[in-house]
Amino acid sequence: MKRNIVIGAVALLLLVVVLVFWNPFDSSTKSGGDIHRQGLSSSSPVIKLDSTQRVALPPSAPVSDYPKFVSGVVEPYLDVTLGLVVQGRVNKIIYAEGRKVPNGAVILALETAQEELEVARRKLIWQNRAELKSAEVAVRTLTGSLESNRQLYNQTRSVSKEELDRLSLQWESAVAERDRLLNQELREEVEYDMAVTVVQSRLLKAPTSGVVEKVFLKVGEVYQPGQPLVRLINSDRCLLVANLDDSHSYSFKKGMVVDLLINVGEQEVKKRGIITKVPYAVDPASGVMQVTVVFDNKDGFITPGVTGKMLLPQP
Repeated sequence: MKRNIVIGAVALLLLVVVLVFWNPFDSSTKSGGDIHRQGLSSSSPVIKLDSTQRVALPPSAPVSDYPKFVSGVVEPYLDVTLGLVVQGRVNKIIYAEGRKVPNGAVILALETAQEELEVARRKLIWQNRAELKSAEVAVRTLTGSLESNRQLYNQTRSVSKEELDRLSLQWESAVAERDRLLNQELREEVEYDMAVTVVQSRLLKAPTSGVVEKVFLKVGEVYQPGQPLVRLINSDRCLLVANLDDSHSYSFKKGMVVDLLINVGEQEVKKRGIITKVPYAVDPASGVMQVTVVFDNKDGFITPGVTGKMLLPQP
């Protein structure tokens, strides 16, 4: 009886010891061992999922927000709207819309019939030199007579002083008339040139080679000064106008060579251009800066109005 009591006490004591030193609900030691076996430091940042499990975070990679390109719109190198300074009726359209115009060619002409008649009249007046020729003959004749009479007066006194003075006055009058006619001829030449200029002012000429994009009037319609008459485009070279935001510092300078990607249909055409304009200030209205790049387009493959990208050099 006493022996059974002793055995029971010993068994109870062992059960208490086991319960004190071993907790089957605590798995932190095992989790910690698994973490160390995976080669992660115990000081690595962790996310606590619940009261019994922790997972280590992966190391963070550096991220740069510097852009690789900026977008822009392709524009023709030359896009001008032409007009005249005189009023008139459209007489002839020499280069219709879509035709290529060489530099200095007449694109369109107003009526010039009256102005051409004035040119012809001025030319006849200018080229009529009958009076001038008569005055030159008179000067030469009086010059010889005056010299002969002066010699006679000085040597023999066979010519009176009054006669010599009369010849001198006639010679001076003849010289003055000749000079007046010479000046008149110069004035008539200037008036003829002015009449030619009036005719030329009624002809619309191309300031450079290009393509006629639009003619705003038809033959027979009256043009008023200040109205648009012809729109001329030259796309042998094109411009990519890109908008830059002011959140980055760009290392651009005039004359820098940059690579471009121009959208043509579903493909991107690679071009190389030169920066011709670098912004020095931000537009207060839009908050952007514009940089302009010129590139070659002699093959006409790029159509103005499409979009493109300018690749940026990484800082």
